[in-house]
Amino acid sequence: GYYPGDIGFDPLGFKPKDAKAFAGMQTRELQNGRLAMIGVAGMCAQELVNHRTIVGTIEFYQKVYSGIDPYAACGEGVIC
Repeated sequence: GYYPGDIGFDPLGFKPKDAKAFAGMQTRELQNGRLAMIGVAGMCAQELVNHRTIVGTIEFYQKVYSGIDPYAACGEGVIC
């Protein structure tokens, strides 16, 4: 019979044979998926707050930590 999450695709043989071990693996997969969703939500919230993409934020802080003024290329009174 069909068991949720078990569609028969396991080419590397990771699926446990024991039902209890399979249930534990399902729980770990759900928790990892939830953690990933929280991480993505945090990245989206950061982009909404500071109006920079994630890559733009990384580049900005690379300049800051290397001693370069990230606002040097901006005009007077311009937010960039």
